[in-house]
Amino acid sequence: MPKILIADDNNEMLDTLARIFTLYDFDVVKALDGQQAIDNALQTRPDIIVLDGAMPVMDGFEACQHLKKETSTKDIPVVFLTANFMELRDRIKGLELGADDYLLKPFNSKELVDRIKTILHRADITRQLKEENTKLVKHNSIIENELNQLLEKQNIDNKMFSDPVTGLYAYDFFKQRAAYELKRARRFQHDLSLIIITVDKISKIKENLGTQLFNYMVLRISNFLLTETREVDLISFDETKGFYILLPQTDLNGAITKSDKIYKRLCDQNYISEYIIGSLDFSRKKMSDFSKVKFMYGIGHLGIQKSTEEIDFLFELAETDMKEKFLQ
Repeated sequence: MPKILIADDNNEMLDTLARIFTLYDFDVVKALDGQQAIDNALQTRPDIIVLDGAMPVMDGFEACQHLKKETSTKDIPVVFLTANFMELRDRIKGLELGADDYLLKPFNSKELVDRIKTILHRADITRQLKEENTKLVKHNSIIENELNQLLEKQNIDNKMFSDPVTGLYAYDFFKQRAAYELKRARRFQHDLSLIIITVDKISKIKENLGTQLFNYMVLRISNFLLTETREVDLISFDETKGFYILLPQTDLNGAITKSDKIYKRLCDQNYISEYIIGSLDFSRKKMSDFSKVKFMYGIGHLGIQKSTEEIDFLFELAETDMKEKFLQ
């Protein structure tokens, strides 16, 4: 039985929603303001949270912000159930704070419950995919052992080196590892290559999809990249920069072959099913746009003859190559 937390300062509306969801076999937890919603969420760990935007003590927006910052509640989907005259800027504000969807009053009971069930289904798929990504990352025993030794030696927090959504390297830590790999490449006279992959119009995609569905898409891409790379390869994700793949002991031809293969296969994938996108009430054209994500990529390479260059130069080479490809 899924557990739903509903927060609304209108007692009549709160009781109505509680009756509806109880009828459809939900375990209902109620709250009259944003602070109660936070307290009850921490105590009961619901599967989904429905917030009214305007409430006393603490409004829904502030409550959402707190819930998304709290470790134990940040992955719980949050939905705003608001009046249909709500300003567009307020809807955008909620999505920026991490809300997963907006539903409007007045509502049809069955449609409301169906929408909530769809959001729960999306959350469950995302959770499963995240678990699969975690297994793939942990399967890389070589890197994992190196990381554990490094963390123990330097007392580094796990949160500093891994992206919380994908489990891949955080960008700053990845760049440190890349510098280390460059030193190793110089020592043993090996080539070192880098692939950058960016998602076209990533900010627009996140704005339209919401946090939960955007994270699902990113997880799908991360999962694919993990299965397409070697254990010695290092992968990073940064929402503002994209995906980075460091290829030790890989010359330029090898990097070109690898990047072309990954790019073609990336473009062939559907990252979000039409069933899920359909739940967002998108037009058919928008559904097509978001089910087929567009990518750009670039390659950087440092051979033995460029052994004096710093790691930033490798990143600059990949970024320049990507820009040149984009302009072609």
